[in-house]
Amino acid sequence: MKKGNWAIEFFTKLSNLYEDEADVLEIIEDTINSYGDYVNYVYKMESKKVIFKLRLEPLEYREVVQKMDSNRTNIHNAAIASTKIINRLCEPKKLELFYQGDIDDRVEVAEFIKEVVLNIFENRKL
Repeated sequence: MKKGNWAIEFFTKLSNLYEDEADVLEIIEDTINSYGDYVNYVYKMESKKVIFKLRLEPLEYREVVQKMDSNRTNIHNAAIASTKIINRLCEPKKLELFYQGDIDDRVEVAEFIKEVVLNIFENRKL
C-alpha cells in the first residue's frame, strides 16, 4: 500500500508537467471526477438495492438492478479509459505510471479507483 497523500501528489506532479496544456489539464480533472463518480455510483447502487428489495416486486427489482448495473458498468468503463489515458500521459514525461496493475482486470482497476478516492478523502484538508 502506498503511503501518504500519494494520489494528490501524483495528480499535482502530472498537472505541473502539463501546466501549459489546458486540454491535458482538463483530462486530468475529468479523471479525478470519473473516479469519484464511479465510487459514488457503487455506493448509491448498493445502498438503494437494500431498499428496493423491500419496496419492489421481484421482477421490477431485477429490472431496476439490471439498469443500475448497466449504468455502473458505463461509469466504470469511463474510469478505466481515463486511467489508460493518464498512464499514456506519464510515458512522454518519464513519470512512473499511475496505475501499474493489469488494466484488463476490471475488479483490480475498481479496487485501485477506490484506493485513489479513499486516499484523497483521508488526506483532505479540513
